Amino acid sequence: MMIQGNTAQGGRAPAVVRPIQHLDPVRLSTRQLTYLRRRRLADVVLASIGLVVAAVPMAVVSAGVLVTMGRPVLFTQERMTQDGRAFRLQKFRSMRAVAPDGSDSDAARLVPFGRFLRASSLDELPSLWNIVRGDMSLVGPRPLTADYLGRFSAEQFARHAVPAGLTGYAQVNGRNALGWDDRLSLDREYVGRFGPALDLRILRDTVATVVRRDGVTDDSGVSMSDFPGPQSTIRLEMEGPDSEGDWVCRNREGATLLQGGSELRDGGVAVLTLHLGPGQSGEDAPLLDEAILLLVSRLRARSDVEWGGFLESRDLPEALAEALTRAGFVAPSAAVRFPTQELPPAEVSEEPVALIAHLGLPDEGEVHHRPTTPDHR
Repeated sequence: MMIQGNTAQGGRAPAVVRPIQHLDPVRLSTRQLTYLRRRRLADVVLASIGLVVAAVPMAVVSAGVLVTMGRPVLFTQERMTQDGRAFRLQKFRSMRAVAPDGSDSDAARLVPFGRFLRASSLDELPSLWNIVRGDMSLVGPRPLTADYLGRFSAEQFARHAVPAGLTGYAQVNGRNALGWDDRLSLDREYVGRFGPALDLRILRDTVATVVRRDGVTDDSGVSMSDFPGPQSTIRLEMEGPDSEGDWVCRNREGATLLQGGSELRDGGVAVLTLHLGPGQSGEDAPLLDEAILLLVSRLRARSDVEWGGFLESRDLPEALAEALTRAGFVAPSAAVRFPTQELPPAEVSEEPVALIAHLGLPDEGEVHHRPTTPDHR
């Protein structure tokens, strides 16, 4: 049995509780900053020419979308670009509308004409207008949805040091066939190396990738699966959760930082336990934050989980309690609002919940646009 709890207690609208996004600031070189300014002019000129040249093909595609999927012709979605700024990306629709009961998978909603648009990248043509507007560039890390904010490790979020791009380094090195950790690692590498020579090479390789239709979909048959969060970080590795739900997080020297267990209950609730490793004091806050992020990311990747909670009423060490707060864990009766219309469980199997966090994607309109904390490192 699962009893729902209240999240607001009258008065002013409560704050929305979410995991914070830790940052790993990247200092671009003077040469790179100069190149960014000059590249902006080239982006505007080339994207404007592209819109003129593509006017007839876009009209044909619009008609095809109307015939096969109906209105609206364009798909718009909030995405992230440089510094985590949100913007409305425009593409041609490739999926039919969601069924009223929400039962259709993305693969089932992807119509044959939509598959053709994605394979040929014709669905991306309206995004040329986003380039003219300054939302993104021709080349850069692909813009990811704004509801992923708070799921990135600090080094992964460094991909946002430069504007998002219509094509990018990861797109010409595997595209959607890459796993998330590999894809974001390539984005981070691009930020460290980007310049005119690399951008020209990416543009050249993009033509070959589109012609060969490499990596259009992942193993599930859609463009890409939801981003669960990092499965490892530069400083930490996670083992588990195993078949018994046990897990352990170690640093790169092999010392255990955190360990504990997890159990998936009815209603998509993961009941968690965690303890500091032998000899750990919890004084390194960034490492604790990374460890909890890895645990939550593993749960998302392996289970259909919407909530994560702690049933234990015993006091947690202060360092762990503070890290859990930064990760979005609060008492289910707290005067806060989660980024979902669902109410958090106050009890699971008749056991009271001490702390709870929403681990799923935010509902539409509940997306947090901006990073919320500086990096600790």
